[in-house]
Amino acid sequence: MRVPFSWLKEYVPELESAEVLEERLAGLGFETDRMERVFHIPGGVVFARVLEAHPIPGTGLKRLLLDAGQAVEVVSGAPNARPGVGVALALPGTEVNGLRIGEKTIQGVRSFGMALSPKELGVGEYGGGLLEFPPDALPAGTPLAEAWPEEVVLDIEVTPNRPDALGILGLALDLHALGYSLVLPEVRLETENVPIPFGLRVEDPKGAPHFTLSYAFGLQVGPSPLWLQRILFACGMRPISNVVDITNYVMLERAQPMHAFDLRFLGEGIRVRRARPGERLRTLDGVERELHPEDLVIAGYRREESFPIGLAGVMGGAESEVREDTQAIALEVALFDPVAIRKTARRHGLRTEASYRFERGVDPLGQLPAAQRALALLQEIAGAKVAEGFLEAGNPKAPDPIPFRPDYANRLLGTQYPEGEQLAILKRLGCQVAGEGPYQVTPPSRRLDLRLEEDLVEEVARIQGYDTIPLALPAFFPAPDNRGVERPYQRERRLREVLAGLGFQEVYTYSFTDPAKAPLFRLPPPPWRLQNPLSPERSALRTHLFPGLLEALRENLALDRPARALLFEVGRVFGKEGDQVVEATHLAGLLFGEGVGLPHGEKLSGFPLLKGYLEAFLEQLGLGLRVEAHPFPFLHPGVSGKVLVEGEARGFLGQLHPEVQRALELPPVWLFELTLPLPEPAFRFQDPSRYPLALRDLAVVVPQSVPYGAVEEVIRQAAGPYLEGFALFDLYQGAPLPEGRKSLAFHLRFRHPQRTLTDEEVDQAVASVVQALRERGWDIRA
Repeated sequence: MRVPFSWLKEYVPELESAEVLEERLAGLGFETDRMERVFHIPGGVVFARVLEAHPIPGTGLKRLLLDAGQAVEVVSGAPNARPGVGVALALPGTEVNGLRIGEKTIQGVRSFGMALSPKELGVGEYGGGLLEFPPDALPAGTPLAEAWPEEVVLDIEVTPNRPDALGILGLALDLHALGYSLVLPEVRLETENVPIPFGLRVEDPKGAPHFTLSYAFGLQVGPSPLWLQRILFACGMRPISNVVDITNYVMLERAQPMHAFDLRFLGEGIRVRRARPGERLRTLDGVERELHPEDLVIAGYRREESFPIGLAGVMGGAESEVREDTQAIALEVALFDPVAIRKTARRHGLRTEASYRFERGVDPLGQLPAAQRALALLQEIAGAKVAEGFLEAGNPKAPDPIPFRPDYANRLLGTQYPEGEQLAILKRLGCQVAGEGPYQVTPPSRRLDLRLEEDLVEEVARIQGYDTIPLALPAFFPAPDNRGVERPYQRERRLREVLAGLGFQEVYTYSFTDPAKAPLFRLPPPPWRLQNPLSPERSALRTHLFPGLLEALRENLALDRPARALLFEVGRVFGKEGDQVVEATHLAGLLFGEGVGLPHGEKLSGFPLLKGYLEAFLEQLGLGLRVEAHPFPFLHPGVSGKVLVEGEARGFLGQLHPEVQRALELPPVWLFELTLPLPEPAFRFQDPSRYPLALRDLAVVVPQSVPYGAVEEVIRQAAGPYLEGFALFDLYQGAPLPEGRKSLAFHLRFRHPQRTLTDEEVDQAVASVVQALRERGWDIRA
């Protein structure tokens, strides 16, 4: 959005400079993409009035007689060159946009200078006609730079949640909240008690929740005053006429688009409805468009005949546009459904200043104030007379009050902002504050983003300045709730940490899926479709995570050929119960390839390896795993199991079905998917012992084929009741051990629960272990 500094300063006169403004806006959340200086008008360009315009026979040129403080004759090919308008005249010797203007003879006519278009003057992009001014805009011969000084324009980025900031007044109100004084434009409107000669019928109240029509007549259509054209050019818009320019000016001021219809082309009035099959409309850009039945249109009507005159919220029709001889208008100021406008604009490939604002949302109570502002300017600039009444359909609702607790704001932010200061900020933002403990804060209707208490807290922080928030996280943030249970995000973070520690890589896939691919994965059709999908491939909500993991694996295998892959994802899936959406969190994992680094040097793959990973994962969470054979349509019929965690059915584990594997052109792949949250492990607590440990080390030599579990079982059975625990700390193979043998070394921990063990008791327990091991034919290393 382009923000002329001089225009914003009219509402915020205390602004120091454009550079300070850039800094203030950045603190408010509006980053400046660029800052530029515009309107470098040369001193040799003066204001002149066209006195006469005579066609030059046999050419498309005209001989103009101008009053530039003295009579000046120039030749121009501009179609809008005519008597009674003011123009920008570059006198001989002036350099404009790298072109030096001189005296020359054109078609036998001596031309002393050049009447300029906006593009030639360097104030706009339009080069199809002269820059027009009212004939009395300035004294003839006045250097144009005196009334059109250089301007600084900031091009700022407005976030989607702040549609009110797409108007200069919205930015001024934010700056006012920082402490700047605010000067609001004064609206002086004189009305006449005359009947309104047209009707209004809104046949689609969902598409147009609020619609107003005002009546202005006695108009004198002509060029806009110089100050108004200067603002529009600075904002990147081309002035058209005073009536059209006023509607654009108020839109840029208040972020409320509006449109003026020439009353001669309305018939009996206006209907707001959906388009009918086969209807067509030629829009203001000159393109004849075939309308879609979902397009919201503004239509005129005569008796029962109805005809489109505008594409609601996007662009008006060419037939009903304001012309030079327009004398009466119906001024439309409305609130439209953002989704309907977005769809219409996209269907027709149109992106206008109006649609851009309607798509983001406009103030639901801002239509009448914006209409009054525009009518007052029409009265002042175009000599309009305004009817006292207006037509209105719809009754928009004011925002609901929001409970607000200053102490909660400080706890959430980790700050100590005084209560009075917080309330003062909200009031300067336009909020109404009532009650106390908690306060009831009603946000201004223009602030569509303020709906929760946390939104108000964010506003306090934004206006105070984010740099005033302590860098340390609030102490309560990572703490468990009052039941001592971890919050869901903490539990999910723990799951991610454990899986990453086991060697899995986390991926993120789309929550949206292609419903046509459901049969490919042997899944039922997704129950929920999007009304406005980004593409057909993302038009439904997913029901499982594993298809996304398979797609991710396939895309990576197409780029590279890794020996193995371990992937996982934690994400939302969507089901259906009755007519309700059921949302759940799933954890899914994928294995491709073999395991490495196992104790005995052998490699594992497939089902045993993935089951081992899953067991290790759940063991670190203090949970037990059991897998029971169970068929799943998307898993291999012979390698498919139901996963039970602490006895509760939580998902599946198995090999991808061969048909799915072939269709995706994948190697063998093994999968699991679990529903979260997992059961809570049993809470265990034991008082720390008052008695010391007795430690012993023991090394056992066994054949390489003997598993660790067999040695563990013998030690546990023979050590007696006081063995508190033991751990393997060394695995050794090689000389001086015989070939085919390995050594397992253990730390043994003994402790009596009620007294200190004697050395004799510990030695006797160790001797029992040694005897049991030797009875198995195993040796003890010295």
